[in-house]
Amino acid sequence: MAHDRTDHRILHALQLAPRAPFARIAAVIGVSEQTVARRYQRMRTSGIVRVLARADETRTPGMSSWTLRIGCRPGTAATLAEALARRDDTSWISLGAGGAEITCQATVHEHRAGLLNQLPRASNVLTFSAHQVLHRFVGRGEADWVAPGEELDAAGRAALLEGTPSSTGDPDVRLEPADAALMAALADDGRASWAALAAATGGTQRQVAQRVAALTAAGAIYFHLDVANSAVGIHTVASLWFTIAPNHLAEAGARLADHTELAYAAAVTGRSNLMASAMCRDASALYRYLTTKVAEIPGVQSVETVPQLTRVKQAHFLIQDGRVRDPRA
Repeated sequence: MAHDRTDHRILHALQLAPRAPFARIAAVIGVSEQTVARRYQRMRTSGIVRVLARADETRTPGMSSWTLRIGCRPGTAATLAEALARRDDTSWISLGAGGAEITCQATVHEHRAGLLNQLPRASNVLTFSAHQVLHRFVGRGEADWVAPGEELDAAGRAALLEGTPSSTGDPDVRLEPADAALMAALADDGRASWAALAAATGGTQRQVAQRVAALTAAGAIYFHLDVANSAVGIHTVASLWFTIAPNHLAEAGARLADHTELAYAAAVTGRSNLMASAMCRDASALYRYLTTKVAEIPGVQSVETVPQLTRVKQAHFLIQDGRVRDPRA
């Protein structure tokens, strides 16, 4: 199915404001509300995009996020990746390094090491390293990586985000066990109506709207798009492992997060202290990015580039035949 500039601009608008009303998106990109609604539903049902909410594990009591690098025996990585993808505690699973290495993000609950203990003992695992996510850098890159070159201009961004409350970073607002039903509903559909969320949680529409607003403003949760990369012109994906001088880490992370080529950047533990996910149209675009924008950042001592050949799972949804699919199917 071909996708044109209007589809790409709708995707970019959703990246910037995942729960924005279709009427506002339509006004920004210059089409009718019905066109936006129809095209979004078509892209959603055909496996191009799903909107969801995610918890920031660094802000969630008793939870931590880890990026895992798993080297496997020849011929076994795909099977292990598929098994990992079916778990509720995993995300961002890819096969890279010639198909022998799995990159996976895992959520670890306090007092339950889970995959951190299980994977090193697996017979088909040859090498294993675990890197705790210490800080996620938030910038323009997370919202601008879809269809680079066809994104909304500054005026469109401003109009779309008008009235959006700024993040408070309130440390007292955190996810609680009582939010489990709300988060399950938002993981399935990040654009679910207040009425649907109220029905899922047993609360009122006012209560769920206020709770989502508070959690979002505090940074305890954030909204995200799982997108079928190749369908929107992204054909080269790579994990970048940076070694950055400690006195430059915060500055470098903030600058990297603003790069439109990066969908994710975080400070991590281990030999490399910052990990990022690059999304580019092709290998040439990745090369230009590394030799220009990355090369300009002070404090970068080295960067390991690991191409991700096959995406198995996004933040929540599986990737099957190049399309976003529900893991429960």
